[in-house]
Amino acid sequence: MRKLINVAIQNPLISGSGVIFLGSLLANPLNFLFNLFMTKNLTVADYGTLASLISLSTLATIPAGSMSPTIIKFAASYFAKGELDMVKGLFFKVSRLAVSLGLIVFLIFVIVQQQINQFFHIGNGLLVLLAGVLVAFNFISVPNQPILQAKLAFRFISFNAIFGALLKLLFGILLVSLGFSVWGALLALTISSVIPYLFSFTQLTFLLKKEVQNPHISIKKLISYGIPSTITLFALTAFTSTDIILVKHFFNTTDAGLYAGVSLIGRIVFFLSAPIGTVMFPLIVQKHTRKENFHTDFRIAMLLVIVPSCFVIVLYYFIPDFVLTVSTKKEFTSVSSLLWLFGIFSAIYGLLTVMTNFYLSIEKTKIFIPIGMCAILQVVLLWFFHETFLQVLTISLVITSLLLFGLLLYYWKLYGKNTR
Repeated sequence: MRKLINVAIQNPLISGSGVIFLGSLLANPLNFLFNLFMTKNLTVADYGTLASLISLSTLATIPAGSMSPTIIKFAASYFAKGELDMVKGLFFKVSRLAVSLGLIVFLIFVIVQQQINQFFHIGNGLLVLLAGVLVAFNFISVPNQPILQAKLAFRFISFNAIFGALLKLLFGILLVSLGFSVWGALLALTISSVIPYLFSFTQLTFLLKKEVQNPHISIKKLISYGIPSTITLFALTAFTSTDIILVKHFFNTTDAGLYAGVSLIGRIVFFLSAPIGTVMFPLIVQKHTRKENFHTDFRIAMLLVIVPSCFVIVLYYFIPDFVLTVSTKKEFTSVSSLLWLFGIFSAIYGLLTVMTNFYLSIEKTKIFIPIGMCAILQVVLLWFFHETFLQVLTISLVITSLLLFGLLLYYWKLYGKNTR
């Protein structure tokens, strides 16, 4: 047993995941309390508006987040070879691009503000502009987190996540209690992004100790990796945003709020496993660069998703009313029978996230084709078939299950039994 514990501690995936997971044990409850406070202190309709704007912001931010694998991929390779000057060059090159994209995205929000208002049935159009500010800043802050991940600075990442979640909760409670409603919630989200971003520079001072070099990344290589990874992560994130957005469009405001609330609780399953992909990606990039075996790390990552997911899904199946009563308003128990299905969907999404990170870390970027096709299929089917919550959820479950099965078959095709 002692030997097993030592092996686990020495395994960077387990130890790194442990650090991130411990951080998540504190950060995720704070994030959950933020949403819990909103479900209890906003009307169901207002919470539906908030959830739809968050989903829209998430989708709009995907191009920014999708730059992360590319940054991590190259930065982790530089770290593996000790080329810190190249890391600095990469950081400044991406920063210039991120600021430009952030300003462009905000301008787009300004231009299409009225159309977004009409689609989501939002009375106050300025809420869309505030969401645009949040999205623009998320673009600007792109380089920091991936560089820290590539550096394997998991302790600081965990601390900063807790710090940001605490800021979000405190400012959310303060601003909503003062009567700012959805405005206050969105402003709290913005504050909780800006301050941790500024604080993260305390861990990037090592970049100032090296002369700047422009990374020798060919345009062809950047495009061949960056564009497919962008499409992949956009499509992957769409699986958990498209349903909320379309439900907000097709259902009445109260029903949209109910769906968003139960979906939130169901995603606790994913929140438990979210740190795994964060830790696994740079580790496998470095092992792949050094031509070391990475299959054990991948299998451990998948197992770390499956085990806690099964436990939570069982709770959702047997005591859904209790879970929803404790975590939200009593009104949400009207759809409690769907909670365990949301849990299964979140577990599948967690496994898809790990597999996607795995394939991108070893430069198997062609996975953007099946993932993108499935995301489009989800949109098309939900657009035409959305009579009930069960129908909406079933479509998402079937599509993601088939995609997971296909990605597992692809792994077997690539490596078969040669994974030692």
